[in-house]
Amino acid sequence: MHWIQGHRPPQPTATTPLWTDHDAPHVVGANPPPMHCATDRDLRLAVIGDCYAPRSALDLALPAVRAEDWRALTRWPGSYWVIARRGPWTAILTDLCGSRSVYYTRHRGQVRWATRTRPLAELTGAPLDDAALAAHLTCPTVTEATDHRTAYRGIHRVPGAHALVTDRHTLRIVPYEPEAPTATFPEAAAALRVALYTAVAHRANTAQRLSADVSGGLDSTSLAMLADTHGPLLGVTRLDSTSPNDDPDYARRCVAQANHMRHVFPSAGQDARMFDQLDAAPSTDQPFSDAARWAVTTSYRQPLHEYGSSLHLTGSGGDTLLEAAPYHLAEAYRTQSRRAFRTRVLAFAQVRQLSPRVIARAARAQARTACRDALHQFAEQIRTPQRHRRTGATERIAWYGTAGFAVWLTSRARATLAEHLHAQAEQAQPDLPLATHRAWSELREFGSYQAELEQQLSHDGVPTHAPYLDNEVVRSCMALPVSHRSQPGVQKPLLGAALRGLVPLFLLTRATKGAYDGNAYSGLRRNAARLRTLLTDSHLVERGIVDQNTVRDELDRLVTGVPGRIAALERLVSVELWLARTLDSAARVPSESGGSYAR
Repeated sequence: MHWIQGHRPPQPTATTPLWTDHDAPHVVGANPPPMHCATDRDLRLAVIGDCYAPRSALDLALPAVRAEDWRALTRWPGSYWVIARRGPWTAILTDLCGSRSVYYTRHRGQVRWATRTRPLAELTGAPLDDAALAAHLTCPTVTEATDHRTAYRGIHRVPGAHALVTDRHTLRIVPYEPEAPTATFPEAAAALRVALYTAVAHRANTAQRLSADVSGGLDSTSLAMLADTHGPLLGVTRLDSTSPNDDPDYARRCVAQANHMRHVFPSAGQDARMFDQLDAAPSTDQPFSDAARWAVTTSYRQPLHEYGSSLHLTGSGGDTLLEAAPYHLAEAYRTQSRRAFRTRVLAFAQVRQLSPRVIARAARAQARTACRDALHQFAEQIRTPQRHRRTGATERIAWYGTAGFAVWLTSRARATLAEHLHAQAEQAQPDLPLATHRAWSELREFGSYQAELEQQLSHDGVPTHAPYLDNEVVRSCMALPVSHRSQPGVQKPLLGAALRGLVPLFLLTRATKGAYDGNAYSGLRRNAARLRTLLTDSHLVERGIVDQNTVRDELDRLVTGVPGRIAALERLVSVELWLARTLDSAARVPSESGGSYAR
């Protein structure tokens, strides 16, 4: 395990300085990731991670460092950090979605930064931030609630598409990517075609032994079919008897058209369920929402080890970038013709078997709701949640969605989070384009998820790449207005238009989508005793964040098969596992005044 930090660790450990300067940032840990560095007088530039630009491109980029043109340093293929220095100032750039994490804090009058939070927490003695944990559990995609806070008080995350610029004593968080949509649908499709093909080609041409997810869904299977044009690879498809769907059928049809792909359905561990072997999941730097899926993940990846894969492709991030969130209807009402709006409403309502009139009325109401009012409404929903109300499509159309987890919070935790959101609402920009803002917030939350996913998967020794999260791929998708991500009868129109002729048409026009809820409920029943023990000894309950009785009642209902907040339960379990390991790895972390809800 490695990380980058802006100072050399005081304790003896394997470190690699980026430059020869005495105060150069260091990569900590054995077997550091690929690094490319360039220098010229007072200029320094380092690119760390999976960057596929030629070395000469870095030398040519030094003028951009002098001009502080940070965006120019993020146009190369791949996924990587950029660290640039000009005189006393150092800029640390995360990628557009934030999967290349950068964190910062202040300590003894200096700005300290690293790509992991734990080294900073150990340096500063930072306590856990219970208010931040409550926000991340309840509404992780709402930037106004999470406020780029981490699980440690005083340690913040640099949001995707931003740079941390510091001279060690002061800091600025600088955006380097314009967030307003700038492309028409044909322009975005053309850019995505080039970016995605390039992202896959570089990886396929450099990997010694390549493997890829072939789920049968659009995202991962499209990548696998692109990789197939470059040479041999192993395609892996999941079979799950608990959740019958047509994913395997689409996978088989695509593989039949491949030229170089060897295809397998993992036979080992097909009985694996969510919530199995909870204590076996590797620890991550921040709480990781998929920790409870480790048993399923490892059984699925077993063929990668048998094949000797040196690089594995996944479709991670595709849904976030390519699917239209329900609030796209509100944007469509604002920006498109009434005829186009009605067509979208009818398609939305038909798929969900809802009244078009109800959907249209809800979309019009949201279209007339400013950010300030939407945040106030969301805050009150958290303060006084309805315990037994089922969330319908009309509630999901709301700009900030629903906050089902709020039912499980203690009254004090709900009040604290609601007050924070009310305060944020008063500072909201009156003309903020909400659809674009929400799309970027969701992308950045997914970037933080991806960072922990890759850290967890690194424990099994197979590097896992997500080409959809490369900067140029993200740019091409985010340049399109959110409402244009949706077309009646088409699952992901932008991807279909971009890859037409490169990927089988029957896949690009697929209208169905596989679901795996059966695995979750089956795993829940099988591991009910372990989950009840976890709640009995709950750190979240002890810290005054979660109400034990409310969660236990919900667990009892879920175990009987009653539909409920199973995704929220998964988040809760994952945070419990993280807290147990964090608190058990050292003396119990103290809480500052106001940092804990426990009385």
